[in-house]
Amino acid sequence: MVDRSMENLEEQLRHDRRLGRTRRRKRRMKKLLPLIGILTAAAVIGIVIWSSTHRDAPETEAPAPDSVTAVISFVGDINLNQDMIRAFQIGSDYDFSPLFRRITPRLASTDLTVGNLEGNITEAADVSDHNYPAALLRDLYAAGFDILQTANSYSIQNGISGLTATKQAIQNAGMDALGTWVSPQDREENGVLIRDVNGIRFAFLAFTKGVNNLRLPDGADYCVNLLYRDYDTNYTELDRSAMIAAAEQARAYSPDVIIAMVHWGSEYDHSIAKSQKEAAKLLFENGVNVIIGSHSHYVSTMQLESPEITPFGGNFIAYSLGDFVSAADTSSARNGCVLRLSFLKDGSEVSIQEVQYAPTYSAEPSDSLQTRSYEIMDTLDSIRFYQKEYYDRVSDRLYEQLVASVEKIKELTKLPDSLADR
Repeated sequence: MVDRSMENLEEQLRHDRRLGRTRRRKRRMKKLLPLIGILTAAAVIGIVIWSSTHRDAPETEAPAPDSVTAVISFVGDINLNQDMIRAFQIGSDYDFSPLFRRITPRLASTDLTVGNLEGNITEAADVSDHNYPAALLRDLYAAGFDILQTANSYSIQNGISGLTATKQAIQNAGMDALGTWVSPQDREENGVLIRDVNGIRFAFLAFTKGVNNLRLPDGADYCVNLLYRDYDTNYTELDRSAMIAAAEQARAYSPDVIIAMVHWGSEYDHSIAKSQKEAAKLLFENGVNVIIGSHSHYVSTMQLESPEITPFGGNFIAYSLGDFVSAADTSSARNGCVLRLSFLKDGSEVSIQEVQYAPTYSAEPSDSLQTRSYEIMDTLDSIRFYQKEYYDRVSDRLYEQLVASVEKIKELTKLPDSLADR
C-alpha cells in the first residue's frame, strides 16, 4: 500500500521537473566548456549571476499541452574490475570522465538515462572488482545518468551496510538508486520510483534473479525485489505474488508508463529461458509497459509485444542490452547498445513513438587493436570517423570488428534495420 498522499506526490513531481531542468542546464554547460574559454571575464560573471538569480525563482506552472514527448535512454551493465579502476586513479582520487567521453553526447541529449550498476560503492582504499570509489558516480552523473539500478547480483555483496552506503552515495551524487531499500520503511515509502518527464509520469520497478547465489540475511527480505523463490539455487520458481504486489504498488500511483528493470537470464548466453518469458508475461499482464533486461552481458532480443495485452499501445521488451562498461575477457561481451525510447502522450493516451538503438564498444588497452585506454566507443561514430579518415580513427582491425559487431547486434535484437540509430 502506498504511504504517501497524492498531494505529496504532486509536490515530488514538481520537484522532479525543476530537478530535470537543472540537470539539463548543468550538462549543456559541461558540453560548452571548451567555448567558454573565449568569453570575457565579465560575460562569464554575468552568466553565473543570471543563473543564480533565476534558478530559485518561483515557478509558474504552464498549461499542459495536448501532446508531449519524453525520451529515455537505457544501457546495460556497468562492470569494472580492479585494473580498470586503477587505470583512472590520479593520486588519491579518481577521474573516470575519459571512460565516457565519446558516449556522453548520446546520453546527455535525452531527458533521462538509466543504467545497471554492477557493484557497490566503497572506500577508496578498498576498491576492487565490483567495489567502486564514489568518484565513479560523479562521472556517471556528468555523463548523463539519472537512475542506477542496484537490484542485481551485487546488491548485498558487502552486506546490508554496503547496500545502504551504495544507495546513499548514488543519491549524494544527484542520481536515484533503483531497486534496493535500506529498511522496511524505506521500501514501503519508496518501493516505486516515480519520475515526471515533460508531463509524462513514469513508475520504475526493478527485480533481480538472485544475489550471486547468496541468501538474504534473516529479516532483510525488504532490501531487494527477487524474481524467484529459489533465488539461490535453480532460478525456476517465480515469486509471482511478490511480482504482482510490486506491479500493484506501481499502479497505485496512476502512472502513464510503468518500466521494469530486470536482472535475469544466464551469463554469456544469448538464449532466453522459459522462466524469463513467463516473468515478462506476468509483468505485462499486471500493468508493466516496458521491460529492460540485464545480466547476460550480451545484447539480445528486443520486440514490441502485442498491443492486445493492455491499452498502452504495445508493450516493449529488451531482454538484454549487453554490457555498457565491460570487464569481460570475451570480445562479444564488449558490444552493448544505448536503447532510446521516445514516449508520446496525446491527451490521456500514451504510446511508444520511436525505438532506436546505438551500438557501443567497451574498449580496453590492446596492442593488437591499437587501443590505448579504457573507453566506451560510439560504434557508429567510430565507423564513420574511420571511413572519413578522421585523424584519431580506430585501427583497421578494430574497424573490421566494429562493422561485424553492428551486423551481429542487428541479428540479435531482431529489430528492423531502420531502428539502428544513424
